[in-house]
Amino acid sequence: MKESTISPGLLWTLRIVAIAALLGIWQLVIASGTMPSMLPGVEKIFSAISEALGQAAFWGGLGKTLLAALTGWLIASVAGVVLGLVIGSVRFLDNSTSILIDFGRSFPVLALMPVVIMLLGSNTMMEIVVVALSCLWPVLIQTIYGARRQEAAVADTVAVFRIPPMLRFTKVLLPSALPLIATGVRISSAIAILVAVGVEVISQAPGIGRQITLMQQAQRWDLAFAYLFFAGLTGWAIALLLQQAENRLLKWKRQNDD
Repeated sequence: MKESTISPGLLWTLRIVAIAALLGIWQLVIASGTMPSMLPGVEKIFSAISEALGQAAFWGGLGKTLLAALTGWLIASVAGVVLGLVIGSVRFLDNSTSILIDFGRSFPVLALMPVVIMLLGSNTMMEIVVVALSCLWPVLIQTIYGARRQEAAVADTVAVFRIPPMLRFTKVLLPSALPLIATGVRISSAIAILVAVGVEVISQAPGIGRQITLMQQAQRWDLAFAYLFFAGLTGWAIALLLQQAENRLLKWKRQNDD
C-alpha cells in the first residue's frame, strides 16, 4: 500500500504505535537485566528530557550546535549546487572530474579533523569547516546527476532552436535538476547535525556533543541520552521542514509523477 493512499490521521497513528512499541521493547530489555546498568530506562530518559529543557547549558549548547551545523550546511549547499550545475552541464568537466569526485565522496572527512584543528583550533570555525566538507558531497553529486538528466528530445530541441544559454539554464537545466538538488540538500541537512555533534564529542568544541561527553563523565547517562534525543529530534525537524518546502516548491514534479 502506498503512503499516498493512507489518510494522514492513520499514518500518524501508525507512527505513534511504532514508537510506543520501540519504547516498550527498550523498557523490557532494561527490566530483563541483560543490558549494562548505566543504560537508563524510558522513564528516566523522559525525566531527563524535562530536566534538560530547564538548563541554560542545554540551550546554549543546542544553539552553538545549530549555528555550526546550519552554517556549514548552507555553505556546502551553495557550493555544491553551483559546482554541480557547472560540472554536470559541461561534458568535459564531468568526465575529467569524475575520479576526483568519486574519491572525495569516499574519503572519511572526520579523518581530516586533526589537520583542521591544528590549523583553526578546537572552535566553532573548525566545526563549520568539517560540517561543510561532509555536507558538500551529497549536494554536489545529486546536482551533477540532476544536470545530466535531460531527455533526449528536450536536448535536441534546445540544440535545433539554438536557445540562448541563460534561457536554457532557467527553463531547461534548472527545472530538470531541481528535484535531485532538493534531495541532496535534504540529505545533507541530516548529515550536518550528525557531524556537528560528532565533532563536538571528539574535539570538545562547544555544543551538544560536548554536553553529552560532560554528562557521561558525571555518570548522568540519562541526561546524555536526553541530549542525544534532542540532537536526533533537531535533525528530524529540519528534514521535515525541508520536505514540506520541497513539496510546495516542486508541486509540478509531484503532479507529473502521478
